[in-house]
Amino acid sequence: MDIRMNMMLSIAEVTEETQEQARRIVCAGLEERFGELDPSYNKDLDHIVNWYSGQGHLFLTGALEGQIVCTGALIQEGRDVGRIARMSVWKPYRRRGIARCMLEELERRARHKGYGKLVLETTASWLDAVQFYQANGYMEIQRDEEEVHLEKVLSHHAR
Repeated sequence: MDIRMNMMLSIAEVTEETQEQARRIVCAGLEERFGELDPSYNKDLDHIVNWYSGQGHLFLTGALEGQIVCTGALIQEGRDVGRIARMSVWKPYRRRGIARCMLEELERRARHKGYGKLVLETTASWLDAVQFYQANGYMEIQRDEEEVHLEKVLSHHAR
């Protein structure tokens, strides 16, 4: 990982002006993984600001030199549990530590919100994604043919 990445990557909440770029990054990643994209499964991306901010959740974008290159979301799952979602890095910018920077920022904000635990799910066949989360302290708690569910305890007060 580029140690300077934290200083170079500018992470901010999605805005009306940035939500279309964010949607494109997430959709491109999904299409790459699945080979096609079914918009009916991604209604939260129709208007990201309304869906996330309007419900008290958080959707972040990461930019390098003004170009949005990654996304990540934090959804309240329970009183002290958050869910990581919509983690995506635009393909030309992968393997530079960008996803790790986004994940660390989501974790920092989760702690600030008082979450003691984070959960997430990813597609079982996406081995690089599973390995990424495990390398960042997430433990597998459940697996089936399609999905892997992981969690990370942020504090010992999590229920």
